[in-house]
Order: sequence, then C-alpha cells, then structure tokens
Amino acid sequence: MNSLEILKAKINLKTTLIKFKSSLEELREKHEDRTDLINSMQESANDIEHFHNVFLQFEDEYYLECKANLRNQIIIAQHKHEIDKLKEIINDNKLEL
Repeated sequence: MNSLEILKAKINLKTTLIKFKSSLEELREKHEDRTDLINSMQESANDIEHFHNVFLQFEDEYYLECKANLRNQIIIAQHKHEIDKLKEIINDNKLEL
C-alpha cells in the first residue's frame, strides 16, 4: 500500500461522510416526519464517522510501522556491512597464515 492510495481512501471516506451528513440535513429540513429514515441515516452516518476515526488510527499506526521498518532496514544494512568487513579481516588473516 502506498501513501497515495491511503490519501485517496481517506479523502473518499471523508467526502462520503460529508455527503451523507448533507443529505441527512436536507432530509431533516424537507421531510422531518420521516423519523424512521432520519434515524437510520443518522446511525449510518455515525458508523461512517466511526470507520473514519478507525481509519485515521490505522493510518497513524501504519506510518509508525513504516518508520520502524526503515530503522530496522538501516540496522540490517549496517550489520551486513560489519559482517562483510569481518569476512574481509578473516580472509586477510588466512592469507597471512
């Protein structure tokens, strides 16, 4: 998953929530007697808002894990470099024997 896909999903989810809330407000203004539909849409809007909040938390955790992964990759690269240096020292010592 790349950052562009995450941004696109976040924008789409937020846009959907805004459209949903706008439709709900319009329904309340024009058809206030349709409480069954209004209540159902309000519950759905609450669900979408919850999904959005969870998504934001996952996004934060994803970026933290990406940073941790990068740090680990750097450490691995450093260790590989140290191993190569040690192998070179061993080979030099074998030649001296």
